[in-house]
Amino acid sequence: MNQSISDAPFNRTTCACSNCVRCCKDQPGSLVPNDIHRILLFISKTQGLSREDAVSVFKKQFVASPGALVKDSATGRTFRIGTITPRRKGSRCVFLDENDRCKIHSVAPFGCSHFDTHMSRSAALPRSMWMAEQQQQSVEYQALRNELPYSQSYKPKAY
Repeated sequence: MNQSISDAPFNRTTCACSNCVRCCKDQPGSLVPNDIHRILLFISKTQGLSREDAVSVFKKQFVASPGALVKDSATGRTFRIGTITPRRKGSRCVFLDENDRCKIHSVAPFGCSHFDTHMSRSAALPRSMWMAEQQQQSVEYQALRNELPYSQSYKPKAY
C-alpha cells in the first residue's frame, strides 16, 4: 500500500451538512488501499489493541461491496471494481454516532473524506477515477476484500 492519502492529488472536503451526512446513512464511502493502514493504526491506538486484534476489529466493521461500475474509455467495456466500505448498522454507517458525527473522521475513508453532495460531476469524476484505479491496482486491497463478508445492504444511487 504505497500511496498515502496525503499523496492523493485532491483536497479533502469539509462539508458536514445534512445532505452530506445522509450519504453516511445511505451508502458509506469506499476505502482506497492506504485507508486500511490508517484506520488500523487508529483502531489500534484508540482502543489499545495489537495490530492483530485491530485487524480483527476492522474485519467486523467493514464489508466487501460490489463497488464501482466503470467504463473503459479505450474498449468501451463496462466492469465493476470491488470495494471495501464501512458496514451499516441498521440504516447508517457503523462509524456514525447518535449525533450524526463520524467517530473516525480524522481517518475517514477516501470515499467519505474526498467527496460531498455539492461537488460537481466534473470535480467528482477525476476523484472517482483515481479511487477506482487505486482499488483495482492493489492486490492487497482485493485480497482483504475477499476475506470480508459481502455487503447485504448495498444501495447504489446515481449522483
